[in-house]
Amino acid sequence: MNIKHYCIVILFTIFSIGASAQLGIKAGINMANETKSFSNNDVSAGYKSENLTGYQMGFVYQILHKKSGFGFETGASISQKGSFFSFDSTTVGNSVREGYKEINYLEVPLNLRYKLSLGFIGVYGFGGLYGGYVLSSKTVDEILDVTVVGKYSGFTSRIDFGYNFGAGLELLKKIQLGATWSKGLKNTSNFNQPEDMTVPFKSTNGVYSINLVYLF
Repeated sequence: MNIKHYCIVILFTIFSIGASAQLGIKAGINMANETKSFSNNDVSAGYKSENLTGYQMGFVYQILHKKSGFGFETGASISQKGSFFSFDSTTVGNSVREGYKEINYLEVPLNLRYKLSLGFIGVYGFGGLYGGYVLSSKTVDEILDVTVVGKYSGFTSRIDFGYNFGAGLELLKKIQLGATWSKGLKNTSNFNQPEDMTVPFKSTNGVYSINLVYLF
């Protein structure tokens, strides 16, 4: 048995003895924005981006080792991301626009957790990776009063992935109130670049969330 298999057996043994599993529902508010990097300084100076308030809702599945406090979390949720934007550049592309973009993802996290129990109150922290799949998206130009539905070339163009971490409080082992920061690692500009903007750019998602979980 090699080291990799040995570690898997150890982890399985630890979490199969004295571990508890709980399923819960999750809802929250997202403050989403996009980090953009332009190859032209004039375009970069003319582009502004602000937070877009969205939502998230879904379910979570948590496994916690009672003695050590360490555990694992996964689940699935619908998470709305995007940004408000304004763009004013007459030197490149002769483009002036203002509006917002909404992207609805199906997301699955894979997080390690730690909880410190203090009677009926618990303090927890977590961190890990997430993967997302775009269900729908739209870009609204409020100056031209035009809505453009997102188009995708295939499965991979809908995929996003990144890391997340957060912390929160748990009450009565049932209610969790926490905050999460997630940062995308994939360049998502392949499906949201305006057709009249000839200067290429890179775009990644960043989201700060406040969420409430109820465990059954």
